[in-house]
Amino acid sequence: MPYAERTVRAMYRTAPAFLALLLAACGDEITPEQRTKRLEARRTACITEALQQRAQSQLAQLDTMMRQQGGNVPDIVRAPHTFAQVYAAYADVKAHEAAYLDSAFQADSKQDSIAYLQSAGKFRVSPPSEGSVEENVARLYAGDFNASREYADHACNKLVEDQEKR
Repeated sequence: MPYAERTVRAMYRTAPAFLALLLAACGDEITPEQRTKRLEARRTACITEALQQRAQSQLAQLDTMMRQQGGNVPDIVRAPHTFAQVYAAYADVKAHEAAYLDSAFQADSKQDSIAYLQSAGKFRVSPPSEGSVEENVARLYAGDFNASREYADHACNKLVEDQEKR
């Protein structure tokens, strides 16, 4: 079974469980598990925003270089620029999705959680075609996200650690 198909099937299997967990997180009393889920949603939103900002900065640098070259841009520069454009677009979509999911977990009412969850769904990335630039971008992004998540001194991990202590 192709990677993309497995990913989509896994998403549809986990969506009902995710929704149940999300809705359970609303209300007056939250369990330790719900608190952990809220903090993880906050961490994910923070990391995806950091990746989005980094991608936009890198793309801006390449844009400047492209403008300085005028119309005489060699392919060796054009290919990384195209990759950076796709990466920045992907990072933007992932950051929006994560921000809405974070809002869904932090919401006080089930209605708000559902509304945020529906908004997050509008930013869900479709599985890319095998061997495409988009697939390579998704793979690199996942690696960047995981590296940020595992780096204890990342600002987002410090933020969540501080919130865990409260």
